[in-house]
Amino acid sequence: MNFLPKKYHAVLLCLLVIVFSSGCVLVMGGVVGGGTAAYLRGVLKSKEPTSFDKVWFAVVEVVEQQEFEVTKKESKMGKALIEAKLRDQDKLVYITVKYDKPEITDLIIRVGIWGNEEESRRILKLIHEKLY
Repeated sequence: MNFLPKKYHAVLLCLLVIVFSSGCVLVMGGVVGGGTAAYLRGVLKSKEPTSFDKVWFAVVEVVEQQEFEVTKKESKMGKALIEAKLRDQDKLVYITVKYDKPEITDLIIRVGIWGNEEESRRILKLIHEKLY
């Protein structure tokens, strides 16, 4: 099964590393630049290409404007959480903001116990309107 001379094994290995590494860099660049969101198991997760403070202030502003009934609000170094009831509903909304890097922030939204993708994306859209 050895179809290449030994002197080409190192070259082939280097080429494979370059090809696969550059692909990962391109994918990461696309995710960070676009503020892409993914919904999985009831949770909407988004990487926001902006500072922790800006994302947190946008979240607080959206919660106030939408007249959510805040049941819990805490902010620690690098992590903040709001738990609130949706207006005219019994569903709880959990919004978490986590510091990742100076200009990259994780935003996590869950609506209800099992999640609600439509409502989570609506809230994310409102937050994006404040940010961008």
